[in-house]
Amino acid sequence: MGAAVSVHDPRKSAKVTLKAVFLLSAVLTIVFLVSFVFSEQGISELQRSRKHVQSLQEEIARLETENLRLRREIQSLRTSTFVVERIAREDLGMSKEGEIVYLLPPGSEQ
Repeated sequence: MGAAVSVHDPRKSAKVTLKAVFLLSAVLTIVFLVSFVFSEQGISELQRSRKHVQSLQEEIARLETENLRLRREIQSLRTSTFVVERIAREDLGMSKEGEIVYLLPPGSEQ
């Protein structure tokens, strides 16, 4: 009798192992996705995140509008002495030389 010949092909077993790993990873991915989509926590967390993103976008829009208003006010203050004088009179109680300022008691304005 002759020597036993091995018919084991290492390339074939590597392909089988690779297919098994691919199949296992695909099954695990599907299980993970199904559990995420159908779990209460996954859906509620997604909705909560969307609401948070929306509120942040609204806040950004509000702040951009406020920034634009402040830029315009700064530009006005830089170019107009009228605005500076109004602030000096109304907020700081100042007056020009020679002006007479009448202060009314609080609550007497009509």
